[in-house]
Order: sequence, then C-alpha cells, then structure tokens
Amino acid sequence: MRCELCFDAATEKHHITYFPEQTIPVCSFHGDEIHLNPSKYSSFLKYKKNDSAYFYSQQSRIGRFLEYLSNLQNSNTNRFKRKKQKKQRVFS
Repeated sequence: MRCELCFDAATEKHHITYFPEQTIPVCSFHGDEIHLNPSKYSSFLKYKKNDSAYFYSQQSRIGRFLEYLSNLQNSNTNRFKRKKQKKQRVFS
C-alpha cells in the first residue's frame, strides 16, 4: 500500500471522515504531519473538530458492550454446563 500524499510505503491509516468512516493510507511522516499541521491538509480532512472524540467514544462504548455480551454468553454457557452436570449426577 502506498501513501496517498507522497507514494512512499504506507505504515498507517488516517481518518479523512468519521461519519461515514473513511481512511486513507499514509506514511509515518504524513501521519505525524497531519496531526501537527491539520490546516495544511484541510482538503483531505472532511470532519468537524469534535468528530474524532465522538467517534472513539462510540467505538469504546461498542467495545465495552460487546465485551459485556461475551461475558454474559460465557456465563450462561457455564451455567448450562453446570445444570447438565448436575442432571448427569442424579441419573448416575
């Protein structure tokens, strides 16, 4: 993959919009440069000032929710196994 800004090898992806989510491949130099001087890249960056904070807070909320569901599912699976083991002991 090549950097969209200089065609060196891309080492990371950088958001150009968050809603809808779109990224471009960039080299490490341009990845840092975009963060240091975002006004130089305003033609590429098509998001509002607080979009990134909102996007990552939503990603974090989704991640925590999925972790909760996974733990809940594992808990229910273990509960089912324990019930099954108890039934087997009764019949043995």
